[in-house]
Amino acid sequence: MRKLILLCASLCSMVLLFSANPAQALQVLWVASNGSDANNCFVTSPCATFQGAINKGSVVKINCLNSGDYGAFTITASITIDCGAGNIGNVNTLSVSAITINTSSAATIVLRHLALDGLGSNSFVDGILAAPFASGTLVVEDCTIQGFATGEAIVFEPSAGRGSLQVSDSRIFNNNNGILVRPTNNQIASVTLNRVELTQHLANGLILDGAVVAGTMRDSVVGANQVDGVLAQANQVFFTVEQSSIVANLTAGIQTFSAGSVVNVAASTIGGNGTGVLPSHGSLISFGDNHMSANGSNGNFTSTTALR
Repeated sequence: MRKLILLCASLCSMVLLFSANPAQALQVLWVASNGSDANNCFVTSPCATFQGAINKGSVVKINCLNSGDYGAFTITASITIDCGAGNIGNVNTLSVSAITINTSSAATIVLRHLALDGLGSNSFVDGILAAPFASGTLVVEDCTIQGFATGEAIVFEPSAGRGSLQVSDSRIFNNNNGILVRPTNNQIASVTLNRVELTQHLANGLILDGAVVAGTMRDSVVGANQVDGVLAQANQVFFTVEQSSIVANLTAGIQTFSAGSVVNVAASTIGGNGTGVLPSHGSLISFGDNHMSANGSNGNFTSTTALR
């Protein structure tokens, strides 16, 4: 009986401790266009901004009750921010990056149904600045990123372990550069791009830079960029472009610019570029089923590998 009494007392103490520290519970919170950051961010009393909800602590997911302008914010740990199909979470910013990700340990961050706009700012800010990104996964789904005239739409810099960037069903246009992948400290970045539009940038559509980058781009469009569509210049690159359109880029559709770069191209259209393929250094390999036309110069693949 004495043990039972002690057990009950212990359980009661744990309940009281939990009640006194609600922030320790993992939370799913909500924002709305008519919300207030003074609220608790529950579905019945939503916050007004993503940052206001994040500041509540121990947040694993933030949902949107409706479309609205929810302000720039900073992420330091795993979280999902999802405005849901039919809603758009707008982040309009002139002086700071729309989303700053600064993690010190492995994290999984998911961003869905957001529209980031730098409004043509000259303040050297980015759409999504994941630097440093210790390690883990950054997922960007069904998002629009535009108007970062002196910055990048996405900067992804794994710094303390392998990092994975997954972008799908997203429209990225009218920035200085589109996506910049640049692992530091000899780390590896894995990149998966599916159904992504990288268009009308003042410089490049996709840059693979830094230490080691590996990945694939499928069913995507990289076009009308004022320098290169795809630029591979990391110390080591192993990247494959499949079933994509690389069109109307002023300098080159695809350029390899480091000795350690290997870019494979399969079932893709490369047309209307200054030079279609430009292996300045490294290897640009065709699988023999690409379509090239209307380039200033088609350029030459370093080799062709037969389909098997």
